[in-house]
Amino acid sequence: MLQVCDVLCPDKKNNFQTVSLSWKTVTSRIEAIDKNLTSQLESKIGQFKFCSIAMDESTDINDTAQLVLFIRGIDENFEITEELACMRSLKGTTKGCDIFREFQEGLLTLKVPITNICNITTDGAPNMTGKKSGFLGLFNQNYPRNNVVFLHCVIHQDALCKSALNMKPVLDAVVKLINTIRSRGLTHRQFRDFLQSVQSEYSDVLYYTKVRWLSAGCVFERVWQLKDNIVSFFHEKQCSAECEMLRDTEWLSNFAFFTDLLCHMNNFNVKMQEKNQFIDDIWAHLKASKLKLNLFLGS
Repeated sequence: MLQVCDVLCPDKKNNFQTVSLSWKTVTSRIEAIDKNLTSQLESKIGQFKFCSIAMDESTDINDTAQLVLFIRGIDENFEITEELACMRSLKGTTKGCDIFREFQEGLLTLKVPITNICNITTDGAPNMTGKKSGFLGLFNQNYPRNNVVFLHCVIHQDALCKSALNMKPVLDAVVKLINTIRSRGLTHRQFRDFLQSVQSEYSDVLYYTKVRWLSAGCVFERVWQLKDNIVSFFHEKQCSAECEMLRDTEWLSNFAFFTDLLCHMNNFNVKMQEKNQFIDDIWAHLKASKLKLNLFLGS
């Protein structure tokens, strides 16, 4: 932190040096920041004329179910606010009644009026969409005169479409190639020096992480952009066998197709999650995505 201070505000370095870094001080400051942010969010929510809620239930690294609520609202000046509203832990079961209970407590904490909610979007799981014992059914039973429109996330369907493709042979080969370069310290340093010597646009390949958002598309695109440099690098090291697939025309054809498709899906996912969008913007993204998929199908 002090090194950053030397660059950004050297005249205030003494002030930074006097900051206490004890765990009690850090904890109290984090709590103060949390209260301040919550207060700001409550103030904005109080000005909403209408709002929508997005819900997702998943498990953390400790296998504890977490219910995440996002809120998007608009005030009388047509200013849109999108924020993470709260995260509620589900210690026991994750039935519809459990989710509904935590949903109510979360809205009560932030003072969100039910009458202001015009839409609730869920992840489409049975405990969310069940018409009797699911969250949707319990919500309608407790608020029978509501005007809420329920939607279910289409991005999950988009991910399922991708999983239907048999891209494992290509993915395995790409991951093996990346690991060959990055898992050996000497080879990795030589590869980065080689890219620098040829003035490549990129300085390295990317690791593939299955659970990381957009990872596959980014990894494929980077390897595709560097494929000629990778071939030249291994040829200089007299290890051409490590990248023999990059000389296979049929494999390259499949690789190019999956790269284009994954990049298209990445762009679609990013556009769908941009802030301050209206329904007509999202509909335009969906129509454009469908047209592109039809072009892929025709080719």
